[in-house]
Amino acid sequence: MSSRITWFNRELIIYIFRSTGWIGFLYLVGLIFALPLEMLAIILNENNEYVEFENLFSCQQMIQFVLVIVIPVLLAIFLFRFLQMKQASDFIHSLPITRRSIYIHMIGTGIGFLGLPILLTGLILILFHSAIDIETLYTMPDIWSWMGNTFILEALIFSVAVLIGMVTGLSAFQGLLTYIFLALPVGLFVLFSANVKFLIAGFSADYYLSSNMNGISPLLAATEMEKIYFFSINTLIYSILTLLFLISSLFLYERRKLEHVSQAFVYPKIKPLFKFGLTLCMMLFTGLYFSETTGQPGWIFFGYTVGSLLGYYLGEMVLQKTWRIRVNLKGYAAFIVAIIVLALIIKIDPLHYKAKIPDEKMISQIYIGNSPLFFEDGDTSDNASNYLKEKENIEAIRLLHQEIIDKGKKVSIGELNDGQSVFLMYELKNGKRLAREYHLQNYDSYKPLLAKIYESNEYKKMVNELLNVTAGDVSKIKITASGQVDKSITITDGQQLEAAVKALSEDLNNQSFDQMTSSFGDYASIDILLHNDKTIYMNWDSSYTQFSKWMESTGQSEKARLMVDDVSYILVAKTDSKVYHSYSESEIAQQIEQQPNRLKIKTASEIETAIDNAQIDWGGEYSAVFYYKESRDVDIKSFSGEHVPGFILDHFNER
Repeated sequence: MSSRITWFNRELIIYIFRSTGWIGFLYLVGLIFALPLEMLAIILNENNEYVEFENLFSCQQMIQFVLVIVIPVLLAIFLFRFLQMKQASDFIHSLPITRRSIYIHMIGTGIGFLGLPILLTGLILILFHSAIDIETLYTMPDIWSWMGNTFILEALIFSVAVLIGMVTGLSAFQGLLTYIFLALPVGLFVLFSANVKFLIAGFSADYYLSSNMNGISPLLAATEMEKIYFFSINTLIYSILTLLFLISSLFLYERRKLEHVSQAFVYPKIKPLFKFGLTLCMMLFTGLYFSETTGQPGWIFFGYTVGSLLGYYLGEMVLQKTWRIRVNLKGYAAFIVAIIVLALIIKIDPLHYKAKIPDEKMISQIYIGNSPLFFEDGDTSDNASNYLKEKENIEAIRLLHQEIIDKGKKVSIGELNDGQSVFLMYELKNGKRLAREYHLQNYDSYKPLLAKIYESNEYKKMVNELLNVTAGDVSKIKITASGQVDKSITITDGQQLEAAVKALSEDLNNQSFDQMTSSFGDYASIDILLHNDKTIYMNWDSSYTQFSKWMESTGQSEKARLMVDDVSYILVAKTDSKVYHSYSESEIAQQIEQQPNRLKIKTASEIETAIDNAQIDWGGEYSAVFYYKESRDVDIKSFSGEHVPGFILDHFNER
């Protein structure tokens, strides 16, 4: 009997359906449960008539996410499982069909098992949409977008899983490596950004880490599928990558040696890449861990050393498939030398990253703040901006930036002290951005330069929303007393609203740099409700002299703010940061009560002075417990600097 090689092999198709057909069926059931059945339940339930979705990805989002990231990997593993099993491999490759044809059969059916359930589910949704008026739930463009995006994302994950299957001889390893490969771009970026800040002063890791990175990893993109546009650069890149991965998989499959089953990697050249890649990731991860937990340079280098050794050992263990291995120290030594050379290059800064300040003519606008975590793109309202544009402020910020560089700034590794940080974001006229973040150990020496910027009218308008509205925009003001006190008032009278807004605006315009950066004398919280339903939140403290005078003149002060009569007494002790910052308010109060040299403040005049000068945070040199007459709860505050009352200094013999 003569044999004949054809592109279509019936036996192979039957084999594929028997071994992997259940995955396609499982996927179809999952999609129907997640979308058509959910829609049907909403349509039949009259109580759900107001249910709305942003798009179809928002319906049973978790189920869709699991299906998208699990089904393609399962499919790739079971389709090419014959490469990891000797009997199956012998059977498939004994068929009168070429490897290229086998590969096309496998990929074709795999794409079909992914695409057909999406198509059938989409048709059911189209049927619902045609038969029932459900425009509020989804539209026809929503269906096409859902079908297209889901298929593109799954095809990419499937192609990655197939590619990984071509280089490994273990099915479980194929699944694990697929997810590592998919998350690798984001993981490496996070680890690199978080570690490079130790080498380059001014590098703002938090700024880059807070930006949207989901697009560079399809695994993370699947968590926010509702944000993917069908016709976008991301979907185009995903499609091109899918094609490249499938072509690369075919290239590797045609050159794969069939006897390489049950081996971690069938291509020896990949082994060093895996081993040193794992070593690098473990080194960066443990260094970052000790940086965030201890902040000490010694511990960070300890983390680098332990992480690199552990990663190198794990890499050898996986490749040799045993934990009883002999570590090749030459390879590890070569890795360490390469890392040191790379670190030195970054530290030397051949691109002059550390000294770069944009020319004034190139700058469009600048953002300045304490941390990139507070930076928001765009305008805060119709009238306010997040950026400074005036020439004087741009010059002042450039001068500040140059001063930081010239004085020899020091980066405080791992310290979480936002009060001593400066974040700068230059928006250039060519559309580019330049971000820098400095944790200044000598922060006080920069205060004159910072004050010039912070006390400008433009900056105050940028950070205070109230300065960008008029009294006519305000519908009411609610003032609630601070502390464990049940007092509040609401102002709705037009004339009173105008007077209150005017007084508050004057106080904000008159604030000094110190008053803006530190809050002393916390009286009450102020909620200013605007006619557009937005609310401006403020704190009323002792620096608001105009507003305090107006409240007293109208007789509303005692009804709205913390007063001397509300406080029973105050206990003061010298701050012990090692003790006080580790406990809750009640535990800290107990600690202060047990201090033998604590000061008890009971007289009205001293309590009033204490209220006016206490700061909300616990960072002052003296800690204070406020006890109230009508509450058993306490407040912990502190005193620092020139705001420490004289009678406290006298008690502790420090004046």
